[in-house]
Amino acid sequence: MFRVALLSRWHPHAFPDARYAKDLLNQPDCSIVAVWDRDEALAREWGEFYGVDFYTDLEAVLSREDVDGVLVCSDPKNHKEILISAANHGKHIFTEKVLAFSVEEAEEIKAAVERNHVQFCISFMRLAIPQLAYARKLLEDGTLGKPVAFRCMCGHAGAIAGSLPDYWYDPDITGGGAMIDLGFNSAYLARYIMGEFESVSSTFSYDIIHKPVEDTASCNVKFKNGAIGDIEATFVSPLISVFELNVYGTKGAYYARFGGGDMAELNVNGKREVLDLSALNSPLKTPIATWVDACRNGCTVNAYGMDGAIDMVKYMKAAYESAREDGKRIRIG
Repeated sequence: MFRVALLSRWHPHAFPDARYAKDLLNQPDCSIVAVWDRDEALAREWGEFYGVDFYTDLEAVLSREDVDGVLVCSDPKNHKEILISAANHGKHIFTEKVLAFSVEEAEEIKAAVERNHVQFCISFMRLAIPQLAYARKLLEDGTLGKPVAFRCMCGHAGAIAGSLPDYWYDPDITGGGAMIDLGFNSAYLARYIMGEFESVSSTFSYDIIHKPVEDTASCNVKFKNGAIGDIEATFVSPLISVFELNVYGTKGAYYARFGGGDMAELNVNGKREVLDLSALNSPLKTPIATWVDACRNGCTVNAYGMDGAIDMVKYMKAAYESAREDGKRIRIG
């Protein structure tokens, strides 16, 4: 049995969404044995929901010998403390985005993970969506030719619908708004499909909800392979889809939609084809399934690992620096 403690109810993906916990419990021989949150009322309610012990003391839950791994959904500001403590107690780590606010903190987390020989996995969950991951195959096998451009929009109307908690708009806690939250998903997809980033130029808007964080963001990136891309995110618009992805090459183009009206369309040499989604397969399992497998069998988490997590910190750091400097192009890394 692989036994997991849930750490922090801060992110909606922890509760009531519980997407990671549900995926965990769908894996063979996995269980939740404890929950932790600094807020006693939230911790108690959470523990009662799963029928397990609840804690407000981080050291106490991490000291339990029957905890093999931790599933962390805390605010990014506290990732360094929580993740390093978990690693030092020998607990395998699964974490929600973003890893840290600075490269220095991210490197400290990496050092603790490596020093304690624990498995680490970050929630790049869109990599397991077949029609999104398929774009990478089309570039790798030459179907689209040489990569030319990438575009991905991720968004929802949560800020104008009032469905986001108030702390979502506190940059000291979250690190930013639409880009660091939703744009994060588009950014790791861009890295996975197109390769490493070279530079970024950002434009952020604060004019719809007038909060301290951006409600809409657009980042123009250049990749090391010479292609360019646009990574876009919004809190203030109902979209046709949560995700809209376009990849362009010298021989053709690919379009995919996920989260509403799911579809995939390929256009090569002027021939348009709407693809059968049931025939597409992602080469990757879900992040949770990958993490559990790695913890049990010692295999690598590959696309969900520490290198990708740190690259996202570098990207976000550069993207926000560019926005502060009125779109100045900033090198990433």
